[in-house]
Amino acid sequence: MTHVTRCPFTALSIAVALTFYSHSTSGQAPGAAKKMELDSPLLQPWTGPHGGVPPWNLVRSEEFVSAFDAAIDESNADIKAITDNAEKPTFENTIIAMERAGRTLSRLEAIFFVYASNLNIGPIPDIEKVIVPKLSEHEDSIYQNKELFARISSVYENPAMTDGTFDLAQRRLVDDTYKTFLRKGAKLKRSDKAKLSQMNTRLARLFTDFSQNVLADEKGYVTWIKDKSELGGLPESVIAAMANAAKDRGNQGGDWAITNTRSSMDPFLTYSSNRPLRETVWRNYYSRGDNGDKYDNNKIIAEILKIRAARAKLLGYATHAHWRMEPTMAKKPEAAMDLMMKVWPKALARVREEVADMQKIADEEGAKIKIEPWDYRYYAEKVRKAKYDLDFNEVKPYLQLDKLREAMMWAATQLYGLHFKQLSGIPVFHPDVTVWEVTDADGKHVGLWYLDPYAREGKRSGAWMTDYRAQENMGTPITTIVSNNSNFIKGADGEAVLISWD
Repeated sequence: MTHVTRCPFTALSIAVALTFYSHSTSGQAPGAAKKMELDSPLLQPWTGPHGGVPPWNLVRSEEFVSAFDAAIDESNADIKAITDNAEKPTFENTIIAMERAGRTLSRLEAIFFVYASNLNIGPIPDIEKVIVPKLSEHEDSIYQNKELFARISSVYENPAMTDGTFDLAQRRLVDDTYKTFLRKGAKLKRSDKAKLSQMNTRLARLFTDFSQNVLADEKGYVTWIKDKSELGGLPESVIAAMANAAKDRGNQGGDWAITNTRSSMDPFLTYSSNRPLRETVWRNYYSRGDNGDKYDNNKIIAEILKIRAARAKLLGYATHAHWRMEPTMAKKPEAAMDLMMKVWPKALARVREEVADMQKIADEEGAKIKIEPWDYRYYAEKVRKAKYDLDFNEVKPYLQLDKLREAMMWAATQLYGLHFKQLSGIPVFHPDVTVWEVTDADGKHVGLWYLDPYAREGKRSGAWMTDYRAQENMGTPITTIVSNNSNFIKGADGEAVLISWD
């Protein structure tokens, strides 16, 4: 027996290129909230080995909002110190000073946005809706700061930019800073700056709502299986992962669960012989944010597009695409579209060939179906077997997650001379996370690498890299702290996690 439930919403590649609910204060004595802000570990420099590490063990979600208010105030003070400097603008007292401004805010953002991406549960969604618009407004206050832009312009127009005084790195930093300010509206008149800030703040809220709606649908749609007969075609490793997913959810709808994430959906669509169930799982995943309910994103998308178009016009660009593409290698959307149209006809022709191959096998089997999107992965496996005698099920036992991690570390050692040593005693934000020290061929510390490999409630889909601390070589070198995040499905206790070739 199979059914789909709508659960209530409650709110690895290794980065070898290591080179970045607020409680009410009503009734508190005057100054109490401010003291909490100053005392919060969220606002303190990181302590511990290798220049300090994020204090995950000291994070209290109720401190986030007030901590951000304090950190933004400090960042504003840093910017004011730059603009109040009576000395002539120089690379050091303007550009470098800007790079060093807002350090407390940068550390706080690094911590909070891990919660927003990896642990978006409990009060975090509501906190995110408060914080993101604050950050948008703060960013605009910097880019629209007339005195600050005047100092940047002075450095940009300095002969040192062209006479060889500045080295390549300095010229690039000055050029990028100046042009970024232009793209962010630094030269707009005052009334237009206000309009731009309103647009950016609204977009920040819309982007947050959009991502939280997708996350809600990933949390909310679970396909349950009660009858073992409906597991046809699935490898034991996939069945074990589905059983573990069901166990994590209290087996509330059955003994096996397909969650609404790619890492759960993909293997099911690849191997399950149950076509109606494949369609259900496919539609759940590809309808995230498009279900006509309170988590539907269609109106949000329409408003985002409308505001983006108006913002582009305000900034002097034909379209949002022109604004977005300007700092890229393509420069213009026409160039990107030209490249895409060179590839598109060939890609489309190849897709038609592949679907024809799938249809042929389905016809030979007497399936009496027309190949649909939820059939692609399933019949692609059959085509591979028929054409090349290649069965990825025979390959998968060799693709153990821990062994692949070890292999990638070995490759990083062979290619780049990097070495990895797992550390203990370092605070982490979830028990699944492991921490590794990375050293070079001479044993010199290069950085720290955090690995968060498994799917969980409140973690967004996909795989991504982020940096908790960027590498820096201004004065005293600062080593980086980076992380890789993915969404592999855990197997049963003690069993190796097997991943697909894709």
